[in-house]
Amino acid sequence: MLEYVLAAGIFSQDVVTKQIVREKIKEREERPFLKGKVVLTKVFNDGAMLGLLRKHPDLLKSMTLLALGVLIGALAGEKPKECKSLRRIGLALMLGGAASNAYERLLYGKVTDYIRFDAGPEKFRKLVFNTGDFAVFIGSMLTASAR
Repeated sequence: MLEYVLAAGIFSQDVVTKQIVREKIKEREERPFLKGKVVLTKVFNDGAMLGLLRKHPDLLKSMTLLALGVLIGALAGEKPKECKSLRRIGLALMLGGAASNAYERLLYGKVTDYIRFDAGPEKFRKLVFNTGDFAVFIGSMLTASAR
């Protein structure tokens, strides 16, 4: 049960943060913090990760809904006494992050990204993320490590 609370918390936090970013920050405006290593910005992604499937929005929406269904099914199918906690937490993080991105994709046709790191290789510095992306990434790592 706590896994669903975690998923809902990730979803809510990311949706609210995206709304604030959409309202308060101009597109491509940059607001550095943490000694300039992290930059708050606003970028819209109308594709999947790295803009994949940008030219196929209906396919992307269908795949998004399918992925959400798989995550919901995977989490619902986990029996707490038979499954590792890290796996349940990982699935919950993935579900919350994926759901927040899916919500925006279905509502607006694009996802708001707002966190960029001004550190590391130049290619990495150009990438912009949102909290849902981090939740999906961390959840994937936890789920994979719990096997």
